[in-house]
Amino acid sequence: MSRRSQIDEEFRHHPLRYLIQSAIAGVVTMVFLSFLDILTYTGLVAALGATTFLIFTMPHKVSARPRYVLGGYIMGALAGVLTGFAFSEGGILPLESVFAIGAIAVGLATFLMVTTNTEHPPAAGMALGLVLQPWDFKTVAYVLGCVCFLCLARLVLKRFMLDLV
Repeated sequence: MSRRSQIDEEFRHHPLRYLIQSAIAGVVTMVFLSFLDILTYTGLVAALGATTFLIFTMPHKVSARPRYVLGGYIMGALAGVLTGFAFSEGGILPLESVFAIGAIAVGLATFLMVTTNTEHPPAAGMALGLVLQPWDFKTVAYVLGCVCFLCLARLVLKRFMLDLV
């Protein structure tokens, strides 16, 4: 395999676009990380990072559209909250296994997203993050606010961005 084939062919034609879009993704990530305790909410941070990647590397793809991004996160949050309340200690159906609770949250998030046509894979991470670590509604609102900001950034910058992937 030649060295040339290891580099994206489009990068040679638009290197500045690649650098700018990647830099914007980094800056946006730095902004929302500065307000969220990254050590406490690692699952939520990972989900937001994946969404940021999608929005700034594939702005013209379906998965980056606001309906899918915001809708997916709403479904992911709903799945995480419902699963947490239902299966946590003191919940309706207490379960001891964090593995089972996490799997149920991701399964429910998947079901909600595909039935409402709001499929956004990173949003399943929201559901998982909400059942694996302590959270409050302020945190959920903050994450949804970050997602709204990402959607707005995409809408404003979309005409200047290329699909890099």
